[in-house]
Parts: sequence; structure tokens; C-alpha cells
Amino acid sequence: MKSKATARMTWVITLISLVTICGCGGNRALKETRELAQSYEAYVIRRTGDDKRPDWTSEKAFIENDKGLHFTGAHVGGADYAVTVRLAKSEATKNLLESVEIKTRGEFGTAMHGENRHAEDIGRYVTDAIAWMVDSLRVRGIRQKEIYYEEVLDPMSQEIRYNAWVQVQIPKQDYLKAKIDAARRLVNKTIDERDEEARDKALELLEKLEEEA
Repeated sequence: MKSKATARMTWVITLISLVTICGCGGNRALKETRELAQSYEAYVIRRTGDDKRPDWTSEKAFIENDKGLHFTGAHVGGADYAVTVRLAKSEATKNLLESVEIKTRGEFGTAMHGENRHAEDIGRYVTDAIAWMVDSLRVRGIRQKEIYYEEVLDPMSQEIRYNAWVQVQIPKQDYLKAKIDAARRLVNKTIDERDEEARDKALELLEKLEEEA
């Protein structure tokens, strides 16, 4: 595979040389040939599965459906296959957890809001709940769902590079369980702090989440 790519690249370089020898009359052809060489895309030596990239690599990065929460991460141009895949997975995991934080902050923040609540108190409770939830998901809730990689030959440098896409997911039941566990800890925290209004709000949130599960 690599010899074929090298032969094709050699043809481009040879064509440039021949046109250059022809002198000024070949200026236009030379320009077109240089443009061809510059636009020459990396040659894919091998890839995972199908003859083309799967749709999930180019769709919206974050998806939420009945099965759970999904996020796709990518890393291109890596010099090592294992490192490239690991970086793609790390990117997907980081972005998925950030998406969970945003969703949880809005949901828990709305639930803990009350007539006599100060913004600092709400923020403190919500921040703790998010930390508990993210720690729980990081330990047992994130799974690798899909992986796709390409081994490519850079036509200019003649070096092998790797491109990788990884999709990770949090199953819906694991996501709901993590929220319920966080709500329970939140109830206990409000009881320890003897914050009756916050306790009532936390209990309402817990009941709602248990009904959803």
C-alpha cells in the first residue's frame, strides 16, 4: 500500500520537473500541477471497518436519546496509534462530563431555588451535587461505544499519521442513578446543616428523580 502511494507521489513530482524543463511556455501547466500537488490529500493506508468514515464521526458531537448520553471526540495527525486513540477517548470523556455538568447545574439549580434562598447557598449545594455525580459517573458510568481510526500517509512528508474518532456514552439508567445518589447526598447535607427549606427542596428533587427512574 505504501509503495503505491509513493509511486503516485513520484509521478506528481516528475510531472512538475518535466513542465519546468519546458520553459516559459509551460508556466500555466506548471501552476496547475503545483496546485494539484498542494491539494494532494493524505493517502489512507488502512482504516477500521467500512470503506468510508461512519456517519457518527461527522454528526453532532453531543447526542441525548433513550439509550443515554453520547459524545464523540477526535484526534487527527497523531504519530502513534495508541496515543491517538487515547487522546480521542479522553477528549470525548471530558466533553461528555462537561455536558453533564451543564445539564445538572440547570436541573439542580432550578430545584433548589426558593423564596428565602441566597444565590450563594444554592450555588454551594449545586456545586457539591455536581461533584458527587461526576465522580460517580467517572468511576462506573462512562463506556466506550464506538471507535474508528485511519492510518494515513502524508504525501509531502511521507510520514505515517493516525486519525481517530471515539464515541463514549453514559447509559440512561446509570445517568439517572447517579443523579438520584447525588440528590440523596444533598438531602443528607441539608439535614446536617439544619437547612429546612433546602431540605424540603432536595426531597422534592429526589422524589421527582425516583419517579423518572
